[in-house]
This record gives sequence, C-alpha cells and structure tokens, in this order.
Amino acid sequence: MGKFFILDQVTYCYPGSEKTGVCQVNLALKAGEFLAVLGANGSGKSTLARLCCGLLKPTSGQVLVDGFSTSKEEDLCEIYQQVGMVFQHPDNQFVASTVETEVAFGLENRTLSSQEIRAAVDEGLTYFHLDDLKTAEPHYLSGGEKRLLSLADLWVLKPKLLLLDEPLAMLDPGARKRINLRLEELRAAGQTIIWFTHSLEEVMAADQVMVMANGRMVWLGSPLELLRLPEQARAWGVSLPPVSQLALDLGISNPGLINLNELVSEIWKLI
Repeated sequence: MGKFFILDQVTYCYPGSEKTGVCQVNLALKAGEFLAVLGANGSGKSTLARLCCGLLKPTSGQVLVDGFSTSKEEDLCEIYQQVGMVFQHPDNQFVASTVETEVAFGLENRTLSSQEIRAAVDEGLTYFHLDDLKTAEPHYLSGGEKRLLSLADLWVLKPKLLLLDEPLAMLDPGARKRINLRLEELRAAGQTIIWFTHSLEEVMAADQVMVMANGRMVWLGSPLELLRLPEQARAWGVSLPPVSQLALDLGISNPGLINLNELVSEIWKLI
C-alpha cells in the first residue's frame, strides 16, 4: 500500500521574522494509520498541524495528501475535502447559531440534496449524543459538548485524514472518557488520525509517535519505546502516564509500566 500522507522536508518560517516554526520535517503515513505528535508548548506541534491541513503553506518542502500538494492553489479544494482538523479551542471553528445548523454547515457546501443533508446531520447528532442539544447555541455548551460538536462537524464530511490538536485539553474525566470512546471507534473503523498533544497517556494506542522539539522532529518510534525513555521524554516536554511518572518518582527503574497493577507488583518486589 502506498503512502497516503507525506511531509517532505517541510520547513515553515514565520512571515516577517527569522524565527522558524517547523524545520525539515519528514514523514510518511499509510491510510488508516494513527500517528501521535508529541512535544512541549512551543515545540512546533500546532504550526505543523496547520501545515498538514493546508491552513499554512510550507516555506520550503511539500505537504502531500493523496498526491495533492498544499502548495498548489488548484489542489487545495481537494485537500480541504480530504482533511479535517479539530482545533484546540473549538469555539474558534463554530460558525452557526445552533448545534444542528453547525453540523449542517459543511454539508451545505457540498453537492448534496436537502434530504441527504438532513440524514447526515441526524446521523451525526445521534452518533455524538447531541440529539438533545440540537437547538442549543454552540458557544454555550460545556467543554466536552463543544469537543463532541467539533468532531461531529467533521465526521459528517467523512474526511480521509483527521487532525486533532489537543482534543482532550481542559476537559473533565467524564468528557475525556466520552470523547475517547468516539475516537477509539473512529480508529477501529480505519480512520487516519494525527493527534497532537503533550500527553503520552492519551496516545498509547498510536501506531507511531513523533516527538517535536524546537520545530524539529527529534524522535520517531512506538509509544512503548518512548515510555522506556522516561527521562528523555520529560526533557522533550512529554508528559508521562501517571503510573509511569509515579514509578519514576519512586525510583522504580522498570520501563514500560502503564497500569496500577504492574506498579503494585514492582513495589512488592522492593518490600
């Protein structure tokens, strides 16, 4: 199977500044893969996310989605149909006055009949458990409800690539669980995902983890491989899973601990 998404020596310099946001990043993904991009604030994650969906154009190098380049104006329409992005702050992407019309907004820009739009909106509202909120104003929803709505907005458009910028940030445990469940279902259905975060715990199911630091890709491997480099991960600004962090604080050197039972077993060995 060929590569569906390619970053080829992608570099981005901020306009009017000598500062480089992203520097010579290379990556290739197959359709259906789940990539996590990890790093501290200011590492270049959000800039890279915007490069991936065509909101920013690389200063040099290429971003290719199914062979289409974000640097070519004639390719952007196709890319915008294939790539969907959930922003860290969902309010920034809401444009309609009710949940129902918000979900319908993107569909109305497609060549679909009113019946097809109605069916897709109803399906999206049901799938993300937003039926009872369809007449509510998006900006007055809870944080978790806003995140579900931003996912519903994209899900009804069926993008081939889904970009998630800190999708669980500032949410309570219940909201995190609900959103994780939806995302796990999308992943199981073969959705190609790139998840941008500082938290390794959120992306332990990823096929690959890419770590960013100072705009550069500094590491690429599996989540478990990164878990076995706890000190280096912390130096890059990556938050370890709580159990792993506790083991490290207790001086337990066994790498790869991710659940409480494993930690308890290690503690018993020390008694």
